[in-house]
Amino acid sequence: MKGALIRSFAVAAVALMVGLVGDVVYVVLFCPPHLAWKRVQAGRTTVVLDHGYRYAVADESIYVCDVPHAIGPVVVHHDLDCVCAPEELGTAALGQMLNGTCAGEQRHPTRADEVGACRHAHCVDPIVPGLITP
Repeated sequence: MKGALIRSFAVAAVALMVGLVGDVVYVVLFCPPHLAWKRVQAGRTTVVLDHGYRYAVADESIYVCDVPHAIGPVVVHHDLDCVCAPEELGTAALGQMLNGTCAGEQRHPTRADEVGACRHAHCVDPIVPGLITP
């Protein structure tokens, strides 16, 4: 019985380690917001986001935010993303909430938008003052 319990804990520890290594590899090599940051920094494009499931709603603006992506206390790289937030929040407050810098992108985005960094009103989950969701 004691051997089975030890094996169970060993298997759980190995599974946890595999999951953690997989997460680190994904964050370092395949993080979509970081890939957008790299494309924009290299000058290959100005588009940050042009697809996804989330759209800005009527009372939201879209901001382009450059934020550090950290695993625990270690900053791995910078991310660039389109963030939906209430228009009255503003770039300074949003940047402070995200620990990064933000710029106003579109005040009244629509799904027909073909210009700008955040096309077709796409953005990540909304920022609600008092509740950070991304």
